[in-house]
Amino acid sequence: MLMAALGLFWGLGGTIWLLSHRRYTLRQVPQFFMDLLGFPVELAQSMFGRVGVPYALLLPNMLIFGFFTFLPMILNLYVSMTGGGSIALFDRPFVGFEKYADLFDCETIFSPRTCSNPGYNFWTGMFNTLWFVLIQVPALCVVALLTALVVNQNIRGRGFWRAMFFYPVMLSPVVIANIWNWVLHRKGALNAAIGETREGLSLLAGVAGFDMVMTVLMAVLLLLASERTLRAQDDPSTAWAAVFGLLFALVCGWAAPLSLMGLSGSFWLGVALAGALVWLVSSGHRLARAAVIGAGIVSVLLLLMVQFDAVFDFGRYRPINWLVTPNTGWPFFWLVFVFCWSHMGFYMLILLAGLQAIPRDLYEAAKMDATKPFRAFWRITLPLIMPTLTVVIVLSLIRSFQIFDEVYLLTGGGPGRETFMVVQNIYEVAFAKDIPDYGQAAAGSVLMAIVIAVFTFFQLWITRRQSEL
Repeated sequence: MLMAALGLFWGLGGTIWLLSHRRYTLRQVPQFFMDLLGFPVELAQSMFGRVGVPYALLLPNMLIFGFFTFLPMILNLYVSMTGGGSIALFDRPFVGFEKYADLFDCETIFSPRTCSNPGYNFWTGMFNTLWFVLIQVPALCVVALLTALVVNQNIRGRGFWRAMFFYPVMLSPVVIANIWNWVLHRKGALNAAIGETREGLSLLAGVAGFDMVMTVLMAVLLLLASERTLRAQDDPSTAWAAVFGLLFALVCGWAAPLSLMGLSGSFWLGVALAGALVWLVSSGHRLARAAVIGAGIVSVLLLLMVQFDAVFDFGRYRPINWLVTPNTGWPFFWLVFVFCWSHMGFYMLILLAGLQAIPRDLYEAAKMDATKPFRAFWRITLPLIMPTLTVVIVLSLIRSFQIFDEVYLLTGGGPGRETFMVVQNIYEVAFAKDIPDYGQAAAGSVLMAIVIAVFTFFQLWITRRQSEL
């Protein structure tokens, strides 16, 4: 009826208005229909003037936006202050801030176990969501930026790789969850691959002389990588330094020097040392060459203490159900991984558009000045792409707070409450309970919106301050 009324007003009202203001001949019938098509613009100009026309044209969109966005927000705020089990708005008694008080009925909100039952579920979900956001948003932005940098280069099959990275974005969350359930469950593809790999390595470990062959092979690879790193006449190569650092971290993890002191984490020690080495090389530090040579000597010493019989004696591999094993951190890790995998392509596309907007003349001038790629990225690419990166951070921040589909279908919030997110709590309170509590769910959604707004405005404030410096 509304569309019919608008059509009648446009056709009949426009015809009357045009015929009262202009005269048309028979030859001008096509001109009349064109004027009738632009009748709303002419009417807006006559009513609001030339300055007010843009606002008049935006009015229908703002009305639709307000009806489907701002009005539900206001109604949700009102529902959060009502009680009862009825879904009818006027049948719900007004209770004020009682629902909010139930959520804050805690000795301290930082210990959800001290809260009432609604508060325990809500704050457990909120803190799990905050941890998820703090880990996932930086990881997602870094991976998206690195992928955008790669597919922005002149490489073979560039269009194919762009499409492949973007493809998961088009998949339904249900499809994504089913794919990764098939990969990660106890008899899934990941456990099968790990089991076969370990069995093969265990068989190789029993071959006479295998330890010596592997030691020599690693020594040759380290020698080659270090030689390529130091081969440059002026400064060491950053790319080969990264390869050398990776090999060094692997050797450090195999030799496990910290085990001599009864400690674990030798691999991560190697990763930290390799990262420091790559930073020294990429920044052109005067100690870069000495660091590479020293790391090579340490690698030789580590290879001498490696005992491959112990390293490759894997024994029988016991399959793990990666999504339900408690107190291991694996369910949370795979949740972050799957979310990054499924959404990275969208943010990669936004960053790719920002990268392509950077003038190529800047890179050519930097190349003429013999600027290293890392320094060009730090001084040219990153500052110019920062506005686009800010948009990506804000969008990923909001989307991460709203995570529900992947969690509900992959882990269901388990094991226990390890992956229980705040949106899942809102859903269960409003729709999954025998007696739904719409007021409690609305109060939780209002608090979540406040947290998202605080994080978003803080990020925008930090970015604005950086742009002003």
